[in-house]
Amino acid sequence: MEFTAVACDDGVVKKLGGGVTAVACVSYRELWPRSASIGLIRVDGLDATSVISGMVSLMARPPGVIMLDSITIGGFNFVSLPGLSRLTGMPVVVVYSYMPSLGRLSRPLRQHFRDAELRLRAISLVSGAREVNTRRGRLYLVTWGMGVDEAAKLVELYQFFTRVPEPIRVAHRLASEASEVLGLQEGAGKVE
Repeated sequence: MEFTAVACDDGVVKKLGGGVTAVACVSYRELWPRSASIGLIRVDGLDATSVISGMVSLMARPPGVIMLDSITIGGFNFVSLPGLSRLTGMPVVVVYSYMPSLGRLSRPLRQHFRDAELRLRAISLVSGAREVNTRRGRLYLVTWGMGVDEAAKLVELYQFFTRVPEPIRVAHRLASEASEVLGLQEGAGKVE
């Protein structure tokens, strides 16, 4: 049975800037890239879960896993991990290079969004981030539908060049290039 990993990330985003940005999903079967898809999400919108689940569902079927580099995407848009898992039938692993902080996110959310409490409920899963030591260094994982130990092994499998798993790195590059080519936003997000 073949196992598929699909990583999704956003591209260039101007925080609190409105508009749209590109999101790219890249599927890997075993260690090899198989397909890629680019979609659009609203910056600071509420559509990331539905857009990404649609993209993933066209690219992969279980067994597999979805990898993200953050629960927030496209500024303060967010991915509902339970929703994404339910819609795709796949577990989700969020890979942070730093310890995520709900406190750091809550102040700007409450300051700029009337629906801040809804967004904070979805983002609150970052409070459960678990530190793991991988062969390329320390990471912090948030999982849904998969245990942390299994997720850490999966992450290590895809750490080709950096701490960031290669599918996430490639998804970020594709989305950033697409955002720039399409002239969607100014300024860039950063992935180590």
